[in-house]
Amino acid sequence: MKINFIFTLILSLLLLNCTKSSSTPDPGCTTLLCSASKFSLLVANLDGSNVTLVKTSSYQDMTHPRVSNDKNWIMYTTYNDRNAENCATVDQAYLNTEIRAIQMAGSNDKLVVSPVSGQLNSNNYWVGSTNEITYLSGPPTALKFFRRTVDANMNTTVGPTQISVPGTITPLDPATHAGTNKIVYPGLYEQTGAYYKSIFIMNLSDSSNVVGLSLGRDHASTPIPCLDAECANIMENDPKISPDGTKVAFMRRAPSSGANSFGWHIFVVPVASPLAEVDISYSHIGSDLFKNDVLPEWISSTKLIFSTIDIVSSTVFNKKVYTMNADGTDRQQISLPEGFRYADVFPYVDADGNSKMILSAEKIDASCSP
Repeated sequence: MKINFIFTLILSLLLLNCTKSSSTPDPGCTTLLCSASKFSLLVANLDGSNVTLVKTSSYQDMTHPRVSNDKNWIMYTTYNDRNAENCATVDQAYLNTEIRAIQMAGSNDKLVVSPVSGQLNSNNYWVGSTNEITYLSGPPTALKFFRRTVDANMNTTVGPTQISVPGTITPLDPATHAGTNKIVYPGLYEQTGAYYKSIFIMNLSDSSNVVGLSLGRDHASTPIPCLDAECANIMENDPKISPDGTKVAFMRRAPSSGANSFGWHIFVVPVASPLAEVDISYSHIGSDLFKNDVLPEWISSTKLIFSTIDIVSSTVFNKKVYTMNADGTDRQQISLPEGFRYADVFPYVDADGNSKMILSAEKIDASCSP
C-alpha cells in the first residue's frame, strides 16, 4: 500500500514513452523523467520572492516539510529505497523511509525517526504549539499513528506512543494543526466485499470520538469502491484541518467513473456538516484527468496553498504552486523560479512575523539554481 500516490500514478503515464537525456546526470541518480535533477528543500516568502536553498540531495527525495513551532527546524520525510533510475523517491511505496529535521539555516541535519526495513516512517506533523509530532509508521499491512515529544535539539524525550484508531479502519496520511487538539486522516475500510475510503476526524487523545467527514464518490455522488486495498490510490487523500478547526481540505480522485470521472481535485468540508464537501477545483480545471490540484495546506482559516500537476505529454508535466480561497475564489499562481517541479508546500509565519513557505522541489534543468 502506498500513502502519497499522486506522483506514482501520474509517473506511470509519463514514463511510457520516456527516453533518457544525453545530459550528464547528477552523481548517484540518472533521475526520473529523463532529465538530470536534484531534490531540494527551499524557503521563500509567501509571494514567491527571496527563494533560498536549505538542503539538496543528488538522489533522495524529501517530502512533508513542516516548520517547527519555534521556527528553528524543518522536519521532513526522506527515502532510502532506490528505483530503477537509482533515485530514492516517493514512488518506492514509502518503504524504509525515515523522518529527519534540519535547522532553518541548513545546518545540523538530524535523524528523528530511524528507517526500518520493510516499514515506513513518514507523514510527520507538529502538534499544536508543542514540541510533539505525529507520524505514520509500520509495515504497509499494519499502519499505525504514533506521537513523540522532542527537545530543542530534536532528541526524543517522550514516546513513541501509539494513537489509537478504530480497529476496522486502516489509517493513512495523519495531519494536525497548531491551535487544535484534533487529528484528521483518510481511512480505508471494507464493507460488503469492497473497499472504501473516507476522511475521519477525532480528538488526539480519544479514539472513541471519531467522525466521518466524507465518502469517496464521483460527481454523481456514486461511492467509489474497489476490489482490494490498492484503492488507496484513489478517492480521499491528504486532509488538512483549518487553523480554527472548522473545516477540512482534502484531495479526491475519481478516475474510473465514466462521464463523472475527474483527476485530483481539492474539496473542503465543514467539520460541523459531514458529507457536505464542496469541490473547489471544478470551476477551474473541470473533469480533465490530466489536470490536478493536490496537497492543500491552510495559510489561514479562509485561504489555501496547494500544488498543481498538469500533464502536457507522455514525458512532460508541470508542477506549480497556487493559492485559493476556501470557497474556490481568487485562484492565483505564485511566481517561483523556473526549472523546478514543486510538490509539497507548507506555509508558516517566521519569528519576525513574515509570511513564508517551505517547498519540496525537484530540479529539472541542470543549469537552474535557486
